Amino acid sequence: MATYTNDILFIQALDSYSYDLEQCVEKLQYVLGGNDHAGANNLMGRIYHEQLHDYKNAREYYHRALCIDHEYVETYYYYPFLLIDICDYKEALHVLEVGFTLPQTDKARLNYVKAILLEKQEQFKDAKKWLKKSKQLALNGEHRYFIDNQLHRVNEKLKEEKKAIKKKKVKKIRTNLTFNTMLD
Repeated sequence: MATYTNDILFIQALDSYSYDLEQCVEKLQYVLGGNDHAGANNLMGRIYHEQLHDYKNAREYYHRALCIDHEYVETYYYYPFLLIDICDYKEALHVLEVGFTLPQTDKARLNYVKAILLEKQEQFKDAKKWLKKSKQLALNGEHRYFIDNQLHRVNEKLKEEKKAIKKKKVKKIRTNLTFNTMLD
């Protein structure tokens, strides 16, 4: 259980995350030096993942956050992105499935993450389905607008995929054609 002081320091670290990483890490190290704190471990995982691209350490921190508190919802929004980046799709799917079972998670965000997982695996039609589900569950306009842009991107990929399949079929037909000449 985190102490009040650790919670205050964690909030300060979270507040300084995007613009003052040095201060953020300093406060997180203090929090992590004391009691176990799921939020601090999750944020440290984000730093290693998003800023330092040290996936091994990021994975350890995310995993530790889940071990400390498997209901700390923020971890379910960020940890799958790391797993997608390192192509551990099976584990990413497992983390998402657990996240979907928790009543307090934002299902729109989880649906978006699942769509990204499917898109990375080039399952564009399924990704589109999950993006639409995310949009339907969204509770704010910004998320709906964001999802519209994501849908546009996936639709473009679907069009490119259809063109590539069509070209491949045409090329295959052309290679199978034989022309009769007057010399035959």
